[in-house]
This record gives sequence, C-alpha cells and structure tokens, in this order.
Amino acid sequence: MKHPFTHQAKRAGIALAAVAAFSVPGIGTAQAASFSIADISINSVGFLECAFKETGLAPGASVDYTCGATDVGWLTQCFIRNKPVANIAPKLHVAHSADSLTTSRTLVATNRGTITSAILTAYPTVEEVPGEEPLCPEVEGVTITEEITAIRWCNASLVDTTNNIVGASEPELFLQMKRNGASNVPDCATLATLPTDI
Repeated sequence: MKHPFTHQAKRAGIALAAVAAFSVPGIGTAQAASFSIADISINSVGFLECAFKETGLAPGASVDYTCGATDVGWLTQCFIRNKPVANIAPKLHVAHSADSLTTSRTLVATNRGTITSAILTAYPTVEEVPGEEPLCPEVEGVTITEEITAIRWCNASLVDTTNNIVGASEPELFLQMKRNGASNVPDCATLATLPTDI
C-alpha cells in the first residue's frame, strides 16, 4: 500500500458526507406522524365534520381515517313558510354507532408526508314505516315541510387508524339549525339510553 493515509482520509470523507446528508432535516430521518391541525364540528346541514392536517407520514403512504360518534339525536318539525306549525309537536330521531355513525376514508400522503382533508359523517336517513302517519300532514293548497331544527352528536372522534393516533375528540356537539325551531334535543347521557328509530 503506497498511500494508506490518503485512502483512509478519502474513506473518512465519504463517511462524513453520508452522515451529513442523512442528518439534514427531512432527508433520511423518520418523523413521527402527528396531527398539526384537527377539529371536529357540525356543518350547516347537521353532518359531523372532521377537518385535519397530519404530518410526519412517509411520502406516498396510504393512511386510513375514521370520523364518527357513538350517538346522535336530532329534532324535526313542521313548517309553513318558515314558521313552525304550532299544533304539531317536533319529533326526536335517535341513532347509535351500530347505525353507521362512522365514515372511513383511505387517503394518500403527499411527497412531503402530509395529508390535509375533511371527512363528513351524515346522520342516518329516517326510513318511512308503512302505515305510519307522516309528521307533517298534507293540506290542500298549503305547503308543509318537515325540517331539522337542532342536532346533537355525542362522543365524536377523528382517528388515524393506520398509526393508531387520535387526532381529536369531542364529548358533545350541539347545533341549533333553525332559530325559530325546537331545540330540546336530550343530552348525550340520555340519548345513549334511547332506542333508535332508524
């Protein structure tokens, strides 16, 4: 070996360059996945909305999310020209987690390892029961509509199920959707005990 010191210096230089390259933030280092933004709310039509930004993901990674709740209760009421019909009582509707109160989505991370999105979960559709009288009767010459006046979601959560990370949780969310409508949706403790009508 003619120049042992020269070869060792070159090898050391290459090794140092490799260490420097991998120590630059975002290059070759694994970041822990986490939610930098996570919010759960009720949108204007009464759906549960989970809005979020998750970072620290592997570029191009597929991530599964759930947005849901354990219980939901909402009131419907009859209206004529945006005024409640006084002699018809509002009707309470109730659903539980067994009634599909969770929406699942698979999303793909960007090259920067982020996912920014919003997931909506709708309250279930109330099916008409054959032979059951509708809440709002048909009156000739008068348009009577059944509208949602208030809604309460219970134990809502946004979860990255791939990495087992809870982004946000809300024990109780309430929205008065019509100012002149009924608002007496039972609290979450009571809703949990009521039978579903879905």
